[in-house]
Amino acid sequence: MEYKPGSPPPVHNVLRPHHIDVFAMILLAFKEFYGKLPPKFLLYIYRFLILEVSEAVQPATHQETVDFLKGAPQINNLNVQNYILAFESVPKQLTSVAQFTSFFHSSPVFWYHPAFINCSKLSFRIQFRRSPFGFFCRRCYVAYARLSFYGVMELQKDYQSWCAGDTKAGCGPVEKDLLTGDVWLFTTMSDYGLTAHPEPFEAWEKGRDTGDDVIGPENLRRYFEQMFHTNNDSGIRQNALLNLIRMHYVRKEYAAASKVCEGYLLQEAISVARTCGDRITLQHCISMLHRLPTSNGVPVLNEIQPDLHPFEVLYDVAKLLQPQSGQPLTLAFEKLSQAIGLYNSWVDLKKISPHERERLGLHAMQAVLWSALGCHSLAKVEESIIQAFSRWGDDDPNRLNSVLNQAYRMARNGLYQDALTLLVQPRTWRGLSLDLYQEWANMIWHILALRTSRRGQRRLFHDFLLPRQPSTSTFVSKEYFFDDSPTPLPPMSDELHQTNLDARWQRHGQAVTAIQPLLQSLWNSEFQGRFPLYRLGIVLLADAGLGFGMSKHCQSLIEGILPQLLPGHDVEHRALACYTLGRCIIASSDAESAELRSALPHLLMAENDYVHLEMFEAASDVQWLLMVVYHNLGMATEGAAVYERYNCSTARIRMYEESPVDEEAEKVWALVTDVGALLAGR
Repeated sequence: MEYKPGSPPPVHNVLRPHHIDVFAMILLAFKEFYGKLPPKFLLYIYRFLILEVSEAVQPATHQETVDFLKGAPQINNLNVQNYILAFESVPKQLTSVAQFTSFFHSSPVFWYHPAFINCSKLSFRIQFRRSPFGFFCRRCYVAYARLSFYGVMELQKDYQSWCAGDTKAGCGPVEKDLLTGDVWLFTTMSDYGLTAHPEPFEAWEKGRDTGDDVIGPENLRRYFEQMFHTNNDSGIRQNALLNLIRMHYVRKEYAAASKVCEGYLLQEAISVARTCGDRITLQHCISMLHRLPTSNGVPVLNEIQPDLHPFEVLYDVAKLLQPQSGQPLTLAFEKLSQAIGLYNSWVDLKKISPHERERLGLHAMQAVLWSALGCHSLAKVEESIIQAFSRWGDDDPNRLNSVLNQAYRMARNGLYQDALTLLVQPRTWRGLSLDLYQEWANMIWHILALRTSRRGQRRLFHDFLLPRQPSTSTFVSKEYFFDDSPTPLPPMSDELHQTNLDARWQRHGQAVTAIQPLLQSLWNSEFQGRFPLYRLGIVLLADAGLGFGMSKHCQSLIEGILPQLLPGHDVEHRALACYTLGRCIIASSDAESAELRSALPHLLMAENDYVHLEMFEAASDVQWLLMVVYHNLGMATEGAAVYERYNCSTARIRMYEESPVDEEAEKVWALVTDVGALLAGR
């Protein structure tokens, strides 16, 4: 918030014991040892001091500071050794109030020395009042000058305790008491009023990340009820309402967010923002209205406005990615280009400073778009960029989403162990908020469900996995099993699922009516540019055409898309296509040996893929067909080998059907539970 003259200071400065250590390091470096220290050592302590002055990290203890100095480069230099010895002796030289007073009163000479005035050298400019070090030294001096005699005594005791190893000495909260406040310092007019502090907002963020519904909103209320200026209205009530709705939105509590809207809180935030002339918050509130799900399911897109954040346009891309939108992916790419252009424009106009996480967000959306389009190689390139330039162990949603997508793609291709190993690594889940943890746990659950369904372990799924389904999971049984569940899938996927139910054909007795959903899915997937679904639809269309004796036409259909499936971006689709192509070749071969032999490579590839995916029921079907082909070709040795593999597949099927437990799944889910407890207990 912009500071105005006559208003209370935005931050209440308190002189702490660790400030004295930093103050002493600066005085020694630029006063006592000025011009004597080597450049590498100066750069070494610059990096340490800038972190301590900015207070961006936990302050280092006195012993940690000494150890840091002893690990500096050029430690054999005599001046460096003298500097370290001088710093180590600072606590021994500040054992009385008189020594404390002399120490601080010698500092004005440091920045008012005639040699420092109107000097252009970098070493002198470091102590100018506009520099971080100069501002820090002046602030420490002013804070000390305001202390009373009793305050100086207390500070001297706290500093000695701090140097002795008591890290809590002098670091407690300071309450403004009108009766006893003047005992510790010489009060001014600003000391009689309570100013705003960031601690409640920090507690609100912690409660939001840990899922605490009591501490979070309560501290949010406390933060915005503070006195930010002397006017009657703080003018930021709309920010409190907006943050509250954002909390429900991030947790995917859309019903709660909708109730908030029905309670006119968001409308009130919009009204207050308009009254205060807060255009930025007003635009955020309107964008939040557009983010909430609508009653008719049609997403509301944002029009580019002067104060519209680029990431709201980027979220429009996510809306267009939903199959329910009915829009082609080219429109999503157009919106993505608008988001990139708007972001670059904001950076050029200095509306926002370039942030690495925001830049990676653009790459994350490109990866999702390329994957939906079927260009998996380009999607991997974008994901590699994200993982190369983001930090491990952070709550960066871009990195987490790229890792989750990569892990699920690996699991889809049968690499279950590698996918789970990637997700359970500490660097993947360390630092996650509770909301991101739910997405992480949800993906692990889906991978376990995928492997269980492919193995045919229905008993394990219903007895172990289904009761442990995360509350935020979007699991639909038709996604993994051929169930006639009332819960619908996305439009095109649901139509393909209906086509897979052979019983539906027999029940209706009309092939045209049964194939109609498949043709509709093919048209929609081709129109929207979702080519992975389109290729799958072509394979299912060829499979359906075999029932009408159209083997030649079905063979040409699959051969047209087979080059796009052979790279193995989706192994299951490749296995189904090869199996269907082999059946088409056999059906059109008229029992000729040459054509039967041409079907063998496709059937063998389908068998290897299904075994790799641990889909042994499908693998046994392919192996049975292989035995028939080998028998017709008179290849008894190869047929016997396939028969042995067939027996192994059927044995694995019976084993998985009878096995009620999976030790690996239990260990993985126990780890997921422990990680959740650890993150919630931070």
